Amino acid sequence: MLSFKMKLTCVVLLFLLPVIAVAQSGDPVLQAGTVDISGEVTIPKAIKKDSVWLFLKIPQPFTGEVGLYKTLLDSTGRFVLKVNTETNVSRCAVSTDININNQVTILLKNSHENKISFNYSDDGIINKVKVGDSTGFTDEELIQSLNKFSEMISERSGKPIEPLYNKKYSAFIDHANEVLRRKQTILNKPPLLSERMKEILFKDYSLAVYHLHVFDYEGEMILNYRNTNNGRMPDSSEVKKPTRSDYSFLKNLDLNNQLYLYSFSYPTFTRELLLNNTLNIPRIQDTPIREWTRNVNEILQPLIGFDHGLFYDMLVGNAYAMQFELELKPLTLKQIENIKNYYKGSDLERVLLRRNNDIIRKAKLKETLVVNNTPDVSFKELMNAIVSRYKGKTVIVDFWATWCVPCIEAIKESRDLKKQLADRDVVFVYISNPSSPEKLWEKHIQGIGGQQYYLSAKEWEYLLDSFNFDGIPAYLIFDRNGVLKDQITGYPGNEAMQRKVEAVLERDLSSKGQAVSQ
Repeated sequence: MLSFKMKLTCVVLLFLLPVIAVAQSGDPVLQAGTVDISGEVTIPKAIKKDSVWLFLKIPQPFTGEVGLYKTLLDSTGRFVLKVNTETNVSRCAVSTDININNQVTILLKNSHENKISFNYSDDGIINKVKVGDSTGFTDEELIQSLNKFSEMISERSGKPIEPLYNKKYSAFIDHANEVLRRKQTILNKPPLLSERMKEILFKDYSLAVYHLHVFDYEGEMILNYRNTNNGRMPDSSEVKKPTRSDYSFLKNLDLNNQLYLYSFSYPTFTRELLLNNTLNIPRIQDTPIREWTRNVNEILQPLIGFDHGLFYDMLVGNAYAMQFELELKPLTLKQIENIKNYYKGSDLERVLLRRNNDIIRKAKLKETLVVNNTPDVSFKELMNAIVSRYKGKTVIVDFWATWCVPCIEAIKESRDLKKQLADRDVVFVYISNPSSPEKLWEKHIQGIGGQQYYLSAKEWEYLLDSFNFDGIPAYLIFDRNGVLKDQITGYPGNEAMQRKVEAVLERDLSSKGQAVSQ
């Protein structure tokens, strides 16, 4: 069973995404665009490197993706980038590999010149930022907001854990809202933020709490049972399952609010809603959009309180995005016809077809999927038994889960890495467990490929404990003889991971050469 510490670690990794800044002049709207960015990074001599990578993350809310762009700074610290946007104003996170988790937040405006510059202190922390349009926020506010967001994550009440598994579903909702109210008070403490920033931070945090915890009611109640019963697992009768009517709490979230377009959590929340087993919303497949939307209205309108608007647009976009993300499958000819008939050349049609072209390219890189039976051995021998199946190859083991946003983002990012290692005798092995519902896991692995394993809860827990992993994503790198050479918690990025793998490959090649010469 997934430990509380591990799930918390995943949540923390998720919220290392930068916080939001919003244009005061108006709310964002969905709009296809391409934006040019230029800027300069000032790095003190004490920490300057020969080459520095700049990374930019941009939410793509309509197609449910966080786009990742990167470029090398030139010798003077300057850079230029061209990125795709899905809103007229897009919130982005910018960092470098000086300190990849220290990020500065900017807004990109379609049809505008977008400039940014920032400075590092001698200890590798961004201490100054300048943007072409401050959007009503101070530079200090843009820099400090992430720290405030981290405070919300790490804050704890210190109270004993209350049993909730034996109460009504509404008691869990009340508990979640109580936690949110307590977290909200942190936003009123120094350093002070504008009311606009506080509003958006709280919306982003709230949606994340709902899609990570409230939507996973059964998993949360199992965890709650174990935490209040000395670690004992409940039987099936001791944990209640929600009904569709329990989701009437959605009315309180104001899901048509356009401010959510600035939130990294909004598309993930939408996707998890579409995947929710209790709501059981049908996949869009080749169904005409109007017909599919009517079917969804019958399910959601009584729960969310409205039957049209931004949120339904988001549902349509993310319904197709699930096919893109879960299966890495391009649109069918019928789906393209449905999209053109419904959107009639509008921006949302352009967004979907542009993303489809990207998926066509990525689908060509997808590894062949192999679903493996777990070796019938003891827990102690399990990892060796898995790795030994690939003797003579370098093996990268990836511990992941369908609910783990950083895991999914890392898997998507690593597609380029796999391309670089395609002819290098490297095998990618993916390991998950029942915290990822099996049917959902089966959908996800269609778009991942590689060597897949679905362990029991006890097998999973034993392996993570044996390697002292307290969070996911987590990785093991074995050489061609099955010897563990490296282990990593949290995806370090393609460049860092490739260096680690290349180091193992070079040692393998060197030892192979020595063996031949002898």
